[in-house]
Amino acid sequence: MLALSDIKGVGAKTLEKLHTLNIYDIDSLVRFFPVNYIDMDSVSNLDEAGEGVFVLLNLKIIVVSKPFRRGKLSMFRAVGQGEDGKKVRLVWYNMPYMSKLIVQDREIRCFGKLRTQKGYELINPAFEQRECGESKFTGIKPLYPTKGHINQAVFSSIIRNALQDYQAESIISQATANKYRLMPLKDALISVHCPNMLLETAPALERAALEELVRRIAAYKLVKESGKREIFYHTSLDVVDEVSLPYTLTASQAQALSGISNIMLSDKPLNAMLTGDVGSGKTVVALLLAYFAVRAGYQAAVMAPTEILARQHHNTFNQLLEKYGVRAELLLGGMKAAEKRAALSRIERGNANIVIGTHAVISSGVRFANLAFLVIDEQHRFGVAERTALISKGITPDILTLSATPIPRSLRLTMFGDIDVFSIDRRFSASNIITATVEKGKRKGMLDYIAGECLKGKQAYIVAPRVYDDEGIECETAEGLYKELNKAYGKDIKISLLHGKMRPNEKQKSIDDFRENISSVLVATTVIEVGVDVPNASLMAIFGAERFGLASLHQLRGRIGRDGQKSYCFLYTEKEREDELVRLNILCAERNGLEIAEKDYELRGAGEWMGESQSGRAGYRPSVSLMKTAREVAQEIDLHAHAKELLQYAARLKLDRITLN
Repeated sequence: MLALSDIKGVGAKTLEKLHTLNIYDIDSLVRFFPVNYIDMDSVSNLDEAGEGVFVLLNLKIIVVSKPFRRGKLSMFRAVGQGEDGKKVRLVWYNMPYMSKLIVQDREIRCFGKLRTQKGYELINPAFEQRECGESKFTGIKPLYPTKGHINQAVFSSIIRNALQDYQAESIISQATANKYRLMPLKDALISVHCPNMLLETAPALERAALEELVRRIAAYKLVKESGKREIFYHTSLDVVDEVSLPYTLTASQAQALSGISNIMLSDKPLNAMLTGDVGSGKTVVALLLAYFAVRAGYQAAVMAPTEILARQHHNTFNQLLEKYGVRAELLLGGMKAAEKRAALSRIERGNANIVIGTHAVISSGVRFANLAFLVIDEQHRFGVAERTALISKGITPDILTLSATPIPRSLRLTMFGDIDVFSIDRRFSASNIITATVEKGKRKGMLDYIAGECLKGKQAYIVAPRVYDDEGIECETAEGLYKELNKAYGKDIKISLLHGKMRPNEKQKSIDDFRENISSVLVATTVIEVGVDVPNASLMAIFGAERFGLASLHQLRGRIGRDGQKSYCFLYTEKEREDELVRLNILCAERNGLEIAEKDYELRGAGEWMGESQSGRAGYRPSVSLMKTAREVAQEIDLHAHAKELLQYAARLKLDRITLN
């Protein structure tokens, strides 16, 4: 196969730029898909274009400036006006000769990336005179996520040159291709990068993306098959029967416990997700598995996103396991120095059997004696790098993540079949919580209703996106809402405040007052998202709801209706544009965490496959249905017939390092 440097147009500097885009060979080059396309035969509509969008405009030059210097840069500016009357600033850097080409009353056709912060503006746009003969702006132009490293025209030219001699070898057999009616891979790649019309790009992208997905699934399956366990539990699941629980496990809890422990007792490492809506009982399953690891002679660790949840877990683990000689060690960032040193010493000596904490668990000073089992609770609250740091503290530890709403990256991995997924059924019907959006004009009515219900003995959460306004950002704040509600309703009902900037004793008092029904309303930030369990709470109002991710909104909603009573979650927003309300409407319609995660993925992508970004990166975004098809097709791949190719592919993409975390 040709090397990148053999392609016409790829010199030493261009090769370095390709490497910055993670393009190291022709395969990765031709699979670097466009993020969008622009029809160069159709003028763009500025009303529909946004920041960073490439546009093609017909403009009449109405203002020109003389070239001038700003520091080491020379600049030339002009203003063009479209047929719709909209004005666009044009700026060229280090091109003083543009003053001879861009003149008053001249009509030009220009192409570039739009900036909209201060009106419409194009920086260094390509252009041509309208009166010239054959236009260079014609046909369908692919737009690549080159992050400014390589000019679009240069990048497109490189890919076209590469495709001339590229042999597209599909891993999918002809029989399977016929079964799923797949077009030839080479034809798809040509249509992706060199389309004749826009209509052909969507099916071509799907076919090319399907090949990539199937290849990754197959490669990872092969890697997973060859994965070897380094930690062995010389015991059986029967040991968990020793733990006396205050309730009987549900059928789905028992099934999840059995399924996860079976993997831990196999010769394959555990990399699993335990899903279930808030309050379904994921923690008790994790507790029993941690006990199972401890009885086998190892340590376990539990990382929670907040101190509130870490303390709650610590209390639960100690209450249930201390009588069996299991020590659960709490490790928090705010501990006193002497207290922390003692805890670290017990962890390093192995005297602490289960370590529970927040980010402190992954700090450099923490050394485990024999960490074997990791539980990462509410994974969407942690970054990939943070979770990786915890994993690195074990040799090849078994990993179990708990989540009510899987983040899109995790969803993508589980859809590919790379991660074992176990689910717990919810205790109550999802229909007991009614969710609705509330517009600006109904704000007072919503608060009056909540206050009235609290007078009848009910309890409510009022959630704000920020503690207070310290950066000039216009949004509701916890401090502001607390003062407002106290002024309006404080004479009749007790209102408490809770946020991360309060002292630990203040936070605990607010939680205790609300838990014991001393206060009827708890005004808070997302600190209540996990770890606050008040069964009597049946009302919630989330202010600035459009500022929250779907995972956070679903988690917050899970704080109410925990005893099965009829509950109401109000999503208050002052936004009116339909596209800004799409996510909120999803939450109103959906109650299942996995369904919400799927729709979240469709909206914002799954993040970098191997990187640390958890939101979608620029580039083609495969649909949920395409990923499901890829999983089906991958079942028909003869892994061992393609073993050499797949293992090379896996090594190149570091698929052997993939975990949910």
